[in-house]
Amino acid sequence: MVSALTSRDIGHVFRLVRQYAGVSQTRIGVAVGLSQGKVSEIMKGAVQVASFEVFERVAEGLHMPDLARMTLGLAPRVITGVPLPRIPIPARDGTPASALPSVEQVGQLVLGPHQSDDVHDVDVLTLAWVVGRLDTHVDRRTMLLLAAGMTAEAAASIVDPWERLTRALSGPQALDEDTVERLEARTIGFHRLEYVLPARAIYQGLTTHITELSNLIQSGPPDRFRRRLAATAGEASTLAAWIAWDLKQPAQSASFDRVSALAAKESGHPVIQACTYAYKSYALEGVLALKAVQQAKTYLPPHGDDATRAWLLSREAEELAALGDRRAVELLHQAEEAFDRAQPHRERAWTRFLDAGRMAAFQLSTYVQLSDERHVLEAGQSALDSISHKTDHKRAAVIYADIAKAQFQLGDISEGVSYARRALDTAQRTESTWGLQHLAAVEKTLAGQQDQAARELLGDLIATRRDAGLSPA
Repeated sequence: MVSALTSRDIGHVFRLVRQYAGVSQTRIGVAVGLSQGKVSEIMKGAVQVASFEVFERVAEGLHMPDLARMTLGLAPRVITGVPLPRIPIPARDGTPASALPSVEQVGQLVLGPHQSDDVHDVDVLTLAWVVGRLDTHVDRRTMLLLAAGMTAEAAASIVDPWERLTRALSGPQALDEDTVERLEARTIGFHRLEYVLPARAIYQGLTTHITELSNLIQSGPPDRFRRRLAATAGEASTLAAWIAWDLKQPAQSASFDRVSALAAKESGHPVIQACTYAYKSYALEGVLALKAVQQAKTYLPPHGDDATRAWLLSREAEELAALGDRRAVELLHQAEEAFDRAQPHRERAWTRFLDAGRMAAFQLSTYVQLSDERHVLEAGQSALDSISHKTDHKRAAVIYADIAKAQFQLGDISEGVSYARRALDTAQRTESTWGLQHLAAVEKTLAGQQDQAARELLGDLIATRRDAGLSPA
């Protein structure tokens, strides 16, 4: 059975089930949602199963335990602590498996306390697709470990989508539903990887992905595929623009902004522009940042897209609070109402980041700006409770910075320095420009402090900002 699952030979799986469990073809068909005739063809080898949906139906219908699901290349239903295979991901470029990182090495590269340049060795295009397909089943740490730990035989089946994509690039006649779905899943995966990996680790793979999408759109695909390809290209381009800004490449960021605008128009999904302006607001300050968020809101539809709506309302609250405007509190309430209606994992590629913890972080940031001590303490604890210190480094950097600022406002210099140190460490580890910029407010607070630890921290913040090429706080 292990051999059959590893090679994804469903015909062999069915034959074993019939032989050892005494189950008829009809009963197998009922369990997995196939006709008896189709089960017979699969068992004879006349039909090969290649659809992810069918693999899922087979696993569900046969009540496969998690270890069997994982051997088949699917996500487990319940994380049981079963050790993952110690076999590295095979690369599509023919790199020997022995030369690639093991599951433990990838776990350290992607999730561990110290990042490494070796993270570039990970096949990011394949990793993004795997993460995107498993998006709704497991948490991000498990997704990355699953991708790292796939057996060579199971991962070899991933080669087929890329071969099909290559054929599709040569002409519209080869493009099919499955290829489009895989490209959509890969876009989702890139958005999820952005939470975990440094920007430089995924930028090249993301631009390759966008190039492939562009080539397919230019090849003249059928109308039923063209709009979907344009939409996923727009969703990928908004992320590329954000990452290019993070890497201090403003010209490339502006180019991707233009691509996302064209894609939004071509696909008939103007909400893509809402994401573009929301990302842009993080690169601005004061009134300009507020205007960018308000511009983003103009692209929201009257109904639906509630996850994006909750995000934009929270961002507007943050920027209003930074300007001392107490209307920010009402916007937070509206954001919570939108979040209650939202389905972040089903709406847009970029909305996967939004959860209760991120909403708590928005509240914390807003109340810190408003110097609302009671709500700061409540939101701060909720935000801290929501983060995983093993995988949420980018989010943690921002939360630690906000809590540090709040502690300084409350007069607790020791706690403020402690949290600011954590923020600085995590921002440096993830190479997050966003995290370092969030520390600018802490830097301003430290300017008048006489405490030795606070002054040393101020010096380190200034040095880090200069090394990163950021403007003065």
